[in-house]
Amino acid sequence: MGVKVQNPTTAQIEELRQRFNTKYANSPPAEPFHPIDLDRIRNEQLWLQRFLEMHDLDMESSFKQLWETCVWRQSYGTNDLDHTQLNQEYLNQGCAFVHSQDVDGKPLLIFRVRLHNKSKNLDELIRIVVYWIERVQRENHLTQLSIFFDMSGTGLATLDLDFVKRIVETFKLYYPNALNYILVFELAWVLNAAFKVIKALLPPKAVEILKMISKKDVTQYVTKDNCLASWGGTDNYEFSFVPESKPAISKPVAANAGDAEQPHQDTANDKKVHFAKSAPMVLHDTNIGELHTPSDGEGMLQLEPSEYVNFCPITGDAKLTLKNMTEQPVVYKIQTTSPEKFRVRPRCGVVPANSTAEVNIWLKSDHQLSPDAKDKFLVMAAFAPSVDCSTQEVADIWKERGTNDPEVENHRLVCRLTGKSKESGAKGEGQDGQGSREFGPQQLREQNKEMSAQLKHTRNLQYATLFLILLLFAGFGFLLFERFHHSIGDHHHGSGTCEKTTAFKCGKHK
Repeated sequence: MGVKVQNPTTAQIEELRQRFNTKYANSPPAEPFHPIDLDRIRNEQLWLQRFLEMHDLDMESSFKQLWETCVWRQSYGTNDLDHTQLNQEYLNQGCAFVHSQDVDGKPLLIFRVRLHNKSKNLDELIRIVVYWIERVQRENHLTQLSIFFDMSGTGLATLDLDFVKRIVETFKLYYPNALNYILVFELAWVLNAAFKVIKALLPPKAVEILKMISKKDVTQYVTKDNCLASWGGTDNYEFSFVPESKPAISKPVAANAGDAEQPHQDTANDKKVHFAKSAPMVLHDTNIGELHTPSDGEGMLQLEPSEYVNFCPITGDAKLTLKNMTEQPVVYKIQTTSPEKFRVRPRCGVVPANSTAEVNIWLKSDHQLSPDAKDKFLVMAAFAPSVDCSTQEVADIWKERGTNDPEVENHRLVCRLTGKSKESGAKGEGQDGQGSREFGPQQLREQNKEMSAQLKHTRNLQYATLFLILLLFAGFGFLLFERFHHSIGDHHHGSGTCEKTTAFKCGKHK
């Protein structure tokens, strides 16, 4: 099925391509985009077509999302993402996996929601989702998928709205027109209110392909032989992770018009040659703690603040000051465990000797900070050959160096909201009557809190209803028992001695 879209013309696709090439030549990104993505843009039409379709042929909006998607893909490392970079426990559990296909032949991305719990790291789960999308689109070039939310056996305890929202947002922001159907299977009535919230997040086009289904009508969207046995089908498949059998092969593409000789070639035996020595702007929460953080005055850079990235709850922004403590220029690069949540400007650059540089970080309005300090940043620093390094030269330096390089200095920072901004936000709200409710991570957190309270209220109402039903049945049973008991008693009493009636005596007869 897929969403109903307007088909772009060849001229419109070419205009979008030229816009991209012009900006890439005149204002290149801090790190060159991945050759696979550049190849899709410069030598193909399908990817560009998808952006135009999702934005109703609006050239400006299509171009903006295309550029932001390329930035995200480069920072996330999507093209080089493989199963070894994933949380193996989550991966092998099978909360999310690709299997079978829908009635239109599109692969099914299956989410077994009952296996999820809210204690899992959302960033690691989303990384698995991105891996499956990329893997399928490598095996079947940019194919569409159908999401299958298997809600059977799912209750309030295992439904994590944040996880579902992140899945929706990932497709909405970075995979235009990539969905054929969104199928929600066996949704319990108690969860209807929760899914109304998710439905509100979907763009209007995506609502058209959202289908609530059960065992009675699942075969309208997935044929019986492709339905798992638990869905009422004949497929007895049991999930077991199998790595990709063939590595992806990409063609060498020049990052700029005059860079035809850049060494970006790939081979069948080495799918990770692209920026192999470069760490993408994404960290694993499992290894960031192993990186060294210099003491004050010990290293090349001194950060202010030195341990935290302090986000304002009202505006969702933060600022870092990098001070070069040496007599040589220092090149820096910033990474994060959650690149999909943050915008960083500039993400890399050069700090002259004994000088400072400022870095601005924004928490996107549709995201919030993870609990338990799971969102982290890493600032990497190394000596630069010259203070006049170009953007391309800075990128080349970080291609050759990673976090474990002995000449690279690493500073770890944890994300948090600042209390001072909360107070000022409260004052602002009292003054204008609206305050912080316009936007910001604080409002998103309050919205989620209200949603959780609503779900808790619904659950308590369900328990109370069940208790009243049981009480009603108990009372009804008691009344039946009493009535039966009295009827038995009256029967025994009536079958005993009968009262003798006194014959009528007439006064005339004695």
